[in-house]
Amino acid sequence: MSEPILPLAVWQSGTNEASIPANDNALRLEILNGLILSDVTAAQPGSPADGDIYIIPSGATGAQWSSFDENDLTIFSDGNWYAYAPAPGIVVNVDGTLKAWDADTSAYVDIGGGGGGGSTVGRQSIYVAAAGMRPSVSGGCAALALSAGASGQPDIATLDFDPTTQEYAQFALALPKKWNEGTITFRPYWSHAATTTNFGVVWSLQAVAVSDDDPLAANFGTAQTSSDTGGTTGDLYHGPESSAITVGGTPAAEDMVFFRVSRVTGDGGDTMAIDARLHGLMVYVTTDADTDA
Repeated sequence: MSEPILPLAVWQSGTNEASIPANDNALRLEILNGLILSDVTAAQPGSPADGDIYIIPSGATGAQWSSFDENDLTIFSDGNWYAYAPAPGIVVNVDGTLKAWDADTSAYVDIGGGGGGGSTVGRQSIYVAAAGMRPSVSGGCAALALSAGASGQPDIATLDFDPTTQEYAQFALALPKKWNEGTITFRPYWSHAATTTNFGVVWSLQAVAVSDDDPLAANFGTAQTSSDTGGTTGDLYHGPESSAITVGGTPAAEDMVFFRVSRVTGDGGDTMAIDARLHGLMVYVTTDADTDA
Protein backbone atom coordinates (compact mmCIF):
# COMPACT_ATOMS: atom_id res chain seq x y z
CA MET A 1 0.00 0.00 0.00
CA SER A 2 1.35 3.38 -0.98
CA GLU A 3 1.97 6.14 1.55
CA PRO A 4 -0.64 8.93 1.59
CA ILE A 5 0.45 11.99 -0.37
CA LEU A 6 -0.37 14.08 2.71
CA PRO A 7 0.93 14.92 5.23
CA LEU A 8 4.37 15.73 3.89
CA ALA A 9 7.26 13.64 5.13
CA VAL A 10 9.30 14.93 8.06
CA TRP A 11 12.73 14.10 9.42
CA GLN A 12 14.16 14.15 12.89
CA SER A 13 16.21 17.22 13.72
CA GLY A 14 19.90 16.63 14.26
CA THR A 15 20.20 13.91 11.59
CA ASN A 16 22.15 14.09 8.35
CA GLU A 17 19.46 12.49 6.15
CA ALA A 18 17.41 15.58 5.38
CA SER A 19 17.73 15.13 1.61
CA ILE A 20 15.59 11.95 1.59
CA PRO A 21 12.35 13.46 2.93
CA ALA A 22 13.11 16.76 1.21
CA ASN A 23 13.27 15.05 -2.19
CA ASP A 24 10.16 13.03 -1.36
CA ASN A 25 8.28 16.18 -0.38
CA ALA A 26 9.29 17.81 -3.65
CA LEU A 27 7.69 14.95 -5.61
CA ARG A 28 4.49 15.15 -3.56
CA LEU A 29 4.21 18.89 -4.06
CA GLU A 30 4.94 18.55 -7.76
CA ILE A 31 1.99 16.13 -8.10
CA LEU A 32 -0.38 18.37 -6.13
CA ASN A 33 0.57 21.46 -8.13
CA GLY A 34 1.26 19.91 -11.52
CA LEU A 35 -0.85 18.76 -14.47
CA ILE A 36 -1.90 15.12 -14.33
CA LEU A 37 -1.78 13.80 -17.88
CA SER A 38 -4.48 11.14 -17.53
CA ASP A 39 -6.57 9.14 -15.07
CA VAL A 40 -7.58 6.47 -17.62
CA THR A 41 -4.25 5.40 -19.14
CA ALA A 42 -3.79 1.79 -17.99
CA ALA A 43 -0.51 0.86 -19.71
CA GLN A 44 2.67 2.16 -18.09
CA PRO A 45 4.19 4.63 -20.62
CA GLY A 46 7.26 3.33 -22.39
CA SER A 47 9.16 6.61 -22.75
CA PRO A 48 7.99 9.00 -20.02
CA ALA A 49 9.60 12.35 -19.33
CA ASP A 50 10.73 13.45 -15.90
CA GLY A 51 7.80 15.03 -14.13
CA ASP A 52 5.07 13.10 -16.00
CA ILE A 53 2.15 12.51 -13.62
CA TYR A 54 -0.74 10.04 -13.85
CA ILE A 55 -3.51 8.60 -11.72
CA ILE A 56 -3.42 4.81 -11.69
CA PRO A 57 -6.71 3.41 -13.08
CA SER A 58 -8.19 -0.05 -12.56
CA GLY A 59 -6.26 -2.80 -14.37
CA ALA A 60 -2.98 -0.89 -14.72
CA THR A 61 -0.15 -2.84 -16.36
CA GLY A 62 3.61 -2.47 -16.48
CA ALA A 63 6.67 -3.35 -14.38
CA GLN A 64 5.90 -0.74 -11.73
CA TRP A 65 2.32 0.34 -12.40
CA SER A 66 0.93 -3.16 -11.88
CA SER A 67 2.22 -3.06 -8.28
CA PHE A 68 0.56 0.29 -7.50
CA ASP A 69 -2.94 0.62 -6.05
CA GLU A 70 -5.88 1.92 -8.07
CA ASN A 71 -6.26 5.72 -7.65
CA ASP A 72 -2.61 6.17 -6.64
CA LEU A 73 -0.95 9.38 -7.86
CA THR A 74 2.28 8.48 -9.63
CA ILE A 75 5.13 10.63 -10.94
CA PHE A 76 8.17 9.70 -13.04
CA SER A 77 11.52 10.94 -11.75
CA ASP A 78 15.13 9.87 -12.40
CA GLY A 79 14.14 6.65 -14.15
CA ASN A 80 11.52 5.48 -11.65
CA TRP A 81 7.83 5.83 -10.91
CA TYR A 82 6.87 6.96 -7.40
CA ALA A 83 3.31 6.43 -6.16
CA TYR A 84 1.31 8.02 -3.35
CA ALA A 85 -2.20 7.29 -2.15
CA PRO A 86 -4.72 10.16 -2.33
CA ALA A 87 -5.66 11.95 0.88
CA PRO A 88 -9.04 13.43 1.82
CA GLY A 89 -9.49 16.99 0.61
CA ILE A 90 -6.80 17.10 -2.07
CA VAL A 91 -7.63 18.72 -5.40
CA VAL A 92 -5.68 17.80 -8.53
CA ASN A 93 -5.67 19.03 -12.12
CA VAL A 94 -6.40 16.15 -14.50
CA ASP A 95 -5.78 17.30 -18.06
CA GLY A 96 -7.38 20.68 -17.35
CA THR A 97 -10.23 19.49 -15.10
CA LEU A 98 -10.09 19.97 -11.36
CA LYS A 99 -10.93 16.83 -9.38
CA ALA A 100 -11.22 16.33 -5.62
CA TRP A 101 -10.59 13.04 -3.84
CA ASP A 102 -13.80 11.80 -2.16
CA ALA A 103 -12.79 9.31 0.53
CA ASP A 104 -16.41 8.23 1.06
CA THR A 105 -16.81 6.96 -2.51
CA SER A 106 -13.10 6.25 -3.14
CA ALA A 107 -13.18 8.29 -6.34
CA TYR A 108 -11.96 11.55 -7.84
CA VAL A 109 -14.96 13.84 -8.30
CA ASP A 110 -15.04 16.55 -10.97
CA ILE A 111 -15.37 19.98 -9.39
CA GLY A 112 -14.73 22.26 -12.34
CA GLY A 113 -12.59 23.29 -15.26
CA GLY A 114 -8.96 24.24 -15.05
CA GLY A 115 -9.62 27.87 -15.94
CA GLY A 116 -12.19 30.36 -17.08
CA GLY A 117 -15.70 30.47 -15.65
CA GLY A 118 -17.54 27.89 -13.62
CA SER A 119 -18.21 24.29 -14.55
CA THR A 120 -21.40 22.26 -14.84
CA VAL A 121 -19.59 18.96 -14.51
CA GLY A 122 -20.80 16.83 -11.61
CA ARG A 123 -24.06 16.28 -9.77
CA GLN A 124 -27.07 18.12 -11.21
CA SER A 125 -30.71 18.32 -10.08
CA ILE A 126 -33.84 18.25 -12.25
CA TYR A 127 -37.20 19.01 -10.65
CA VAL A 128 -40.27 17.35 -12.16
CA ALA A 129 -43.59 18.70 -10.88
CA ALA A 130 -46.66 16.49 -10.51
CA ALA A 131 -48.20 18.49 -13.36
CA GLY A 132 -45.44 17.10 -15.60
CA MET A 133 -46.41 13.49 -14.78
CA ARG A 134 -49.47 11.39 -15.59
CA PRO A 135 -51.16 8.41 -13.95
CA SER A 136 -49.98 5.12 -15.45
CA VAL A 137 -52.40 3.56 -17.94
CA SER A 138 -52.37 0.38 -15.85
CA GLY A 139 -52.60 0.78 -12.07
CA GLY A 140 -52.46 4.53 -12.24
CA CYS A 141 -52.83 6.94 -9.34
CA ALA A 142 -55.61 9.53 -9.21
CA ALA A 143 -55.75 12.20 -11.91
CA LEU A 144 -53.99 15.50 -11.28
CA ALA A 145 -55.78 17.32 -8.44
CA LEU A 146 -55.83 21.10 -8.36
CA SER A 147 -56.68 23.17 -5.31
CA ALA A 148 -56.58 26.91 -4.79
CA GLY A 149 -55.19 28.53 -1.68
CA ALA A 150 -56.49 31.73 -0.20
CA SER A 151 -56.06 35.00 -2.03
CA GLY A 152 -52.39 35.69 -2.65
CA GLN A 153 -51.39 32.04 -2.07
CA PRO A 154 -50.13 29.47 -4.62
CA ASP A 155 -52.40 26.97 -6.32
CA ILE A 156 -51.53 23.36 -5.48
CA ALA A 157 -51.22 20.55 -8.04
CA THR A 158 -50.77 16.99 -6.79
CA LEU A 159 -51.05 13.36 -7.81
CA ASP A 160 -52.75 11.45 -4.99
CA PHE A 161 -51.76 7.87 -4.15
CA ASP A 162 -53.97 5.31 -2.40
CA PRO A 163 -53.05 4.00 1.09
CA THR A 164 -53.81 0.31 0.38
CA THR A 165 -53.30 -0.34 -3.35
CA GLN A 166 -49.92 0.37 -4.95
CA GLU A 167 -50.47 2.93 -7.70
CA TYR A 168 -48.17 4.43 -10.31
CA ALA A 169 -47.45 7.61 -12.27
CA GLN A 170 -45.01 8.12 -15.13
CA PHE A 171 -42.97 10.81 -16.86
CA ALA A 172 -40.07 10.96 -19.30
CA LEU A 173 -36.94 13.08 -19.63
CA ALA A 174 -34.62 13.38 -22.61
CA LEU A 175 -31.41 13.60 -20.62
CA PRO A 176 -28.58 15.77 -21.97
CA LYS A 177 -25.63 14.39 -23.87
CA LYS A 178 -23.37 15.32 -20.95
CA TRP A 179 -25.19 12.88 -18.62
CA ASN A 180 -22.66 10.21 -17.64
CA GLU A 181 -25.25 7.43 -18.21
CA GLY A 182 -24.72 6.33 -14.62
CA THR A 183 -27.00 5.84 -11.65
CA ILE A 184 -29.49 8.46 -10.51
CA THR A 185 -31.26 9.27 -7.23
CA PHE A 186 -34.42 11.13 -6.23
CA ARG A 187 -36.21 12.80 -3.36
CA PRO A 188 -39.99 13.29 -3.17
CA TYR A 189 -41.92 16.44 -2.30
CA TRP A 190 -45.29 15.53 -0.79
CA SER A 191 -48.06 16.40 1.66
CA HIS A 192 -51.17 14.89 3.20
CA ALA A 193 -54.65 15.84 4.41
CA ALA A 194 -55.89 15.59 7.99
CA THR A 195 -55.28 12.32 9.85
CA THR A 196 -54.50 11.54 13.47
CA THR A 197 -51.92 8.73 13.59
CA ASN A 198 -49.46 6.82 11.44
CA PHE A 199 -47.77 9.27 9.09
CA GLY A 200 -45.23 7.06 7.32
CA VAL A 201 -45.10 7.11 3.50
CA VAL A 202 -42.70 5.23 1.22
CA TRP A 203 -42.12 6.48 -2.33
CA SER A 204 -40.25 4.58 -5.06
CA LEU A 205 -38.78 5.42 -8.46
CA GLN A 206 -37.50 3.26 -11.30
CA ALA A 207 -36.27 4.11 -14.79
CA VAL A 208 -35.38 2.72 -18.21
CA ALA A 209 -33.37 4.33 -21.04
CA VAL A 210 -34.40 4.00 -24.69
CA SER A 211 -31.90 4.90 -27.41
CA ASP A 212 -32.47 6.00 -31.00
CA ASP A 213 -34.25 3.26 -33.00
CA ASP A 214 -34.63 1.04 -29.89
CA PRO A 215 -37.94 -0.68 -29.02
CA LEU A 216 -40.20 1.27 -26.67
CA ALA A 217 -41.20 -2.05 -25.13
CA ALA A 218 -38.48 -1.92 -22.47
CA ASN A 219 -38.56 -3.00 -18.84
CA PHE A 220 -37.97 -0.56 -16.00
CA GLY A 221 -34.90 -1.10 -13.84
CA THR A 222 -35.00 -1.92 -10.14
CA ALA A 223 -36.83 0.65 -8.03
CA GLN A 224 -35.29 2.41 -5.03
CA THR A 225 -37.25 4.02 -2.23
CA SER A 226 -37.43 7.13 -0.06
CA SER A 227 -39.21 6.74 3.29
CA ASP A 228 -40.54 9.82 5.06
CA THR A 229 -42.84 10.74 7.94
CA GLY A 230 -45.45 13.48 7.81
CA GLY A 231 -47.53 14.72 10.70
CA THR A 232 -48.95 18.18 10.00
CA THR A 233 -51.92 18.66 7.69
CA GLY A 234 -51.07 20.72 4.62
CA ASP A 235 -47.33 20.96 5.28
CA LEU A 236 -44.88 20.27 2.45
CA TYR A 237 -42.42 17.46 3.20
CA HIS A 238 -39.08 16.92 1.46
CA GLY A 239 -38.31 13.21 1.66
CA PRO A 240 -34.74 11.93 2.04
CA GLU A 241 -32.65 11.15 -1.02
CA SER A 242 -32.96 7.58 -2.27
CA SER A 243 -30.21 5.05 -2.82
CA ALA A 244 -28.65 4.89 -6.29
CA ILE A 245 -31.06 3.79 -9.03
CA THR A 246 -29.66 1.74 -11.90
CA VAL A 247 -31.39 2.82 -15.10
CA GLY A 248 -32.74 -0.12 -17.09
CA GLY A 249 -31.81 -0.77 -20.69
CA THR A 250 -28.43 0.28 -22.07
CA PRO A 251 -28.12 4.02 -21.35
CA ALA A 252 -26.38 6.10 -24.00
CA ALA A 253 -25.90 9.78 -24.73
CA GLU A 254 -29.10 11.74 -25.37
CA ASP A 255 -31.37 8.82 -24.48
CA MET A 256 -35.02 9.23 -23.57
CA VAL A 257 -35.37 7.99 -19.99
CA PHE A 258 -38.79 6.85 -18.82
CA PHE A 259 -39.57 6.99 -15.09
CA ARG A 260 -42.23 5.31 -12.95
CA VAL A 261 -43.01 6.58 -9.45
CA SER A 262 -45.22 4.86 -6.91
CA ARG A 263 -46.26 4.76 -3.29
CA VAL A 264 -45.12 1.41 -1.86
CA THR A 265 -48.12 0.49 0.25
CA GLY A 266 -46.76 -2.98 0.97
CA ASP A 267 -43.67 -1.59 2.70
CA GLY A 268 -43.81 -1.81 6.50
CA GLY A 269 -42.77 1.83 6.72
CA ASP A 270 -45.84 3.00 4.77
CA THR A 271 -48.37 3.38 7.57
CA MET A 272 -50.51 6.40 6.67
CA ALA A 273 -54.15 5.37 6.15
CA ILE A 274 -55.09 8.20 3.77
CA ASP A 275 -53.93 9.34 0.33
CA ALA A 276 -50.43 10.73 0.04
CA ARG A 277 -50.19 13.78 -2.21
CA LEU A 278 -47.16 13.90 -4.50
CA HIS A 279 -46.15 17.46 -5.50
CA GLY A 280 -43.08 16.45 -7.49
CA LEU A 281 -39.68 14.78 -7.52
CA MET A 282 -36.15 16.12 -7.52
CA VAL A 283 -34.10 13.83 -9.76
CA TYR A 284 -30.31 13.90 -9.38
CA VAL A 285 -28.03 12.98 -12.28
CA THR A 286 -24.28 13.30 -12.83
CA THR A 287 -22.70 15.00 -15.85
CA ASP A 288 -19.17 14.48 -17.14
CA ALA A 289 -18.84 17.44 -19.50
CA ASP A 290 -19.53 21.17 -19.40
CA THR A 291 -21.53 21.27 -22.65
CA ASP A 292 -23.52 18.98 -24.93
CA ALA A 293 -21.17 19.64 -27.86
